Amino acid sequence: MLLSHISLALAKNRAAVAAGALGRTYSTQLGAAAAAASSPSALQQKWEAAHAKNPAFAVERDLPTPKNRKREIGLFMVFASITWGAGSIIAFNYQRMTSTPVTAALFTARHNDEVHEVLGPQLNFTSAFPWISGDISHLKGFVEVEFDVVGDKGNPGRLVLKSRRTGKQNGEWKTTEFYILMADGRKIDCGE
Repeated sequence: MLLSHISLALAKNRAAVAAGALGRTYSTQLGAAAAAASSPSALQQKWEAAHAKNPAFAVERDLPTPKNRKREIGLFMVFASITWGAGSIIAFNYQRMTSTPVTAALFTARHNDEVHEVLGPQLNFTSAFPWISGDISHLKGFVEVEFDVVGDKGNPGRLVLKSRRTGKQNGEWKTTEFYILMADGRKIDCGE
């Protein structure tokens, strides 16, 4: 690299000297540059010494072309979006499942005499991770949830709870609907 710059400068200077554009003092500098170009510089000697000691260091080859990773990045984005979406759905459902209104409704239904007769005393969710339909908003003041339940007798049902808060933040909650809908269409009222 250094030699190519020096030789380029020398070629330009020779052309200028041949044209007579440079004076006598510059031609002596040109001669000094030519003498420096003919004898290797300290930097060039160091480079040659390093090249001789480590030939793998100075391998001259074309760089490999970078891989096109658009497909991999696209697949990662799709996978990440699906995972994030599924995780969010599961987390929100778990939050509804463990909320106070759902656990209180299940507790109250367990202790209802008519539910004991039809479903059995051990009323619970139909699975370990049930789907809780509806919304719970303590801030807005409403609870509207539905979920499947089953008792000891094996009869499945769907517990429905709808409640509203009257007034502002510290208002009283009023339950509008609280029942278990059986598979045959019969409703078991769980409210008081």
